[in-house]
Amino acid sequence: MEQPDAGNKSDPTATSNATTGNGSTRELGWVKRVLSVKLENAGAHYTDITPLGKGSFGEVHTAKDGLLGREVAIKSLKKKFREDEDVVDRFLKEARGTAQLEHPNIMPVHEMGVLDELGVYFTMKKIQGENLKEILDRLEANTSFYIHKYPLNTLLEIFLSVCNGVAFAHSKGVIHRDLKPANIMIGEFGEVLILDWGLVKQLGESGAAAGNVQLRMDELNDGSHTLDGAISGTPNFMSPEQADGNISEIDFQSDVYSLGAILYNMLTYKAPFEKMQLRKLLECVKEGNFLPPRKRRPDLKIPRELNAICMTAMARFQVNRYRSVEDLADDIRNYIGHRDVSIYKAPRHVRFWKACRRNPVKASVIAAVATAFCLAYGAQSAMMYGNYRSDVEDGEVHLALGSGIAEEAFQLFDELKAESARQELREETEVERRLQNELRKKLGEIHNQFNIATSNFESVPPPLRNKKRVREGLYQILRQRLELALYRGDTELAKEWLGELDKRLEAWGKMPADDVREFLYRVRRQVEGVGSLEVTASENVEQVLIFSLKNVEGRLVPDQDTAIAKKAPPFTVQVVPEGSYLAMVTLSGGQGMKPFPIHIGHGEKKVVHAWFPSKFYKGMAFVPGGEFVFGGEESRFYRKQSVALEPFFIKETEVTFGEYLEFWKSLSDPALKQAYRSRVQVVENAREFHDVWDGAGNLLWPDLFKLEHPVVGIPREAAEAYCAWLGEKTGATIKLPTVQQWEKAARGVDGRTYVWGNKLDNRYTLTKNNDAAKGKYPIFAPPKSFVLTDKSVYNVFDLAGNVREMTASKLPNSESFYQLKGGSASIPENFLPCSYSSDTAAVPSDVGFRYIMEVAKEQ
Repeated sequence: MEQPDAGNKSDPTATSNATTGNGSTRELGWVKRVLSVKLENAGAHYTDITPLGKGSFGEVHTAKDGLLGREVAIKSLKKKFREDEDVVDRFLKEARGTAQLEHPNIMPVHEMGVLDELGVYFTMKKIQGENLKEILDRLEANTSFYIHKYPLNTLLEIFLSVCNGVAFAHSKGVIHRDLKPANIMIGEFGEVLILDWGLVKQLGESGAAAGNVQLRMDELNDGSHTLDGAISGTPNFMSPEQADGNISEIDFQSDVYSLGAILYNMLTYKAPFEKMQLRKLLECVKEGNFLPPRKRRPDLKIPRELNAICMTAMARFQVNRYRSVEDLADDIRNYIGHRDVSIYKAPRHVRFWKACRRNPVKASVIAAVATAFCLAYGAQSAMMYGNYRSDVEDGEVHLALGSGIAEEAFQLFDELKAESARQELREETEVERRLQNELRKKLGEIHNQFNIATSNFESVPPPLRNKKRVREGLYQILRQRLELALYRGDTELAKEWLGELDKRLEAWGKMPADDVREFLYRVRRQVEGVGSLEVTASENVEQVLIFSLKNVEGRLVPDQDTAIAKKAPPFTVQVVPEGSYLAMVTLSGGQGMKPFPIHIGHGEKKVVHAWFPSKFYKGMAFVPGGEFVFGGEESRFYRKQSVALEPFFIKETEVTFGEYLEFWKSLSDPALKQAYRSRVQVVENAREFHDVWDGAGNLLWPDLFKLEHPVVGIPREAAEAYCAWLGEKTGATIKLPTVQQWEKAARGVDGRTYVWGNKLDNRYTLTKNNDAAKGKYPIFAPPKSFVLTDKSVYNVFDLAGNVREMTASKLPNSESFYQLKGGSASIPENFLPCSYSSDTAAVPSDVGFRYIMEVAKEQ
């Protein structure tokens, strides 16, 4: 048989029998040579690469696969992420994870490789169509074509297809974690495919998908963009446990919640949460603070069964959700098939009509019989009253069960509150976790019992729904829900239940009894959060002028236009809204006015005693005694708690080189002088340390370090020795501040995040990210350079930036290392929150100190 020459590139179309006989051998050799040439360069068989769309990290192109003669979609990373190992790892995880899930409703992956033009890529089936978000957006815009093409039942069929794909993934132990309408593709011929498996988690994994994207809490967000890191997913469709960053609690029911949020979007054409600041949006997700579908869009006449299915899938606590995706899908199928759903007991007449629709032949017979029975009015009335008694008695049983569990929940909450009050560190104790789990289960049981009771009372035949037993039952359910929400401090939930109760009372149209009116008055005051303030003071206080604090460009400043009090103490202000206040106290003996911050909590009846000493010291700020908010969300070590401190003075500014040199020159021991000398890193990024002054105390680097700059580069023992020296010199007790004293001096009593308020602004202090200030003060700023912004409510300066400061408090569970507070010109803004503590110095030359002076006891 004739063999082809090595250089002969025959046209395969020239042989009529290309796949049979001798011709097949010739053709196979040609194909092998062609493929080997093309496959030497991975991806070379893709041509006509055209951009299709972009996401947060990736981009999608369309291309022609020259080997198989088909169009494909190519997904790759945006150019700026192609060298980022975290993002590339996640991308590979998405490709491999998707490829292992072979299901008709999961996007198939064809190939993975690397191209010079696109970097790492993988190819997928190309679908002509739209994603579900685009469809729902057009439905919300009332586009007539989409209204006719996608009625509710069609959307539910799409939803069932999504459930099928997710259920298959769950059967393989895979959790999606980012289910949302934008990740569901609807093809032109009815195909339904789930996309973007980049945040998949294998059940039992302990860590989140790694990511280098930092969550910006201060930006506005509509909740439709994917976040990465400890909080992973899309805010408007992520579960409360995802929003809370509880990686270990994320399981299959987290996807159930996201499916419920997608169903919510289908029913209302809107996402569950409105556009709002991202931090607030995540809080709303964690608290389950959204309107039920029927309340969100009453104009769409959303069926009660679908409303109940959606609310169960989106339950705040996992224990109250569907146990699996299959259970959720079964209830949707039951609704479509006119059968009863598992979590909603429809009224008898609704169940009757559903049975008729399922069995039209039998229904016609039943209708004929029913018509005959309707002629017997007496029999009908007896049946009506029988149903009434049955429904009311069932409702009262479930009401009693829910009330009993509520008493247990009150007790559990008291135990949890007492246990939490005993703890200082952020880490939860085993007892707290146990009590929280028990309380969560109790709340779920209460919710279920009260829901069933409500359904029983509402199933009473319409002519009898105004009966006293029905009204009393529904009133007691709402009252107990209100009281439980208020007892737990969930004011927003209490506000919702109060609104429900008001609607009920209005519908009943009867004047409430005296005890009901008294209850409503009390809870309205609690929900509104109006408090009161009683002020007493020491004898040297002549007058107290109190202003509320308002937000001006992220700073809390006194509202000079409105004073809530201007009186000599003692006095009481009966109505004080929740918020932060500043009392300016006028002292006798020409001592002037001193600040005294006050915070009124929600509905708090605050009593304060404004005590001030008879003597003040130049350069020292007075911090009154009493409680303040310590620790919290930004703290590395301490949970949010109320701490009471004795009054103290604190130095208004950090100790300067000039002040410290006076102490250093007084030392007679040469060894101590050498040990206590300042040594700093003069050249940034060069690990070389130089003396700041010579043996006579003359500054060696006058262009960098000046006498008015805060002293840095000294050991902790030197700072303590300085305090002891100054104490002997003045006759006062002088020390480094504890973290609690430092934090109170910085944030006052209202628990603010930063010295100036609750919003980050790099312009307000000298920190690494303040480019303008760094241009003016490359290393340090003189004291009070940010006199209007980096100033606490007690008039203590430079607590946020400039240099970090030593404290007298050790790191928790450490005998050797001490906590540092505040930020500096060498480190970024994450050090700026008042409650944040650092330890080792990233740049040893950025740590200084200030001191406190104990207040002498006065008779």
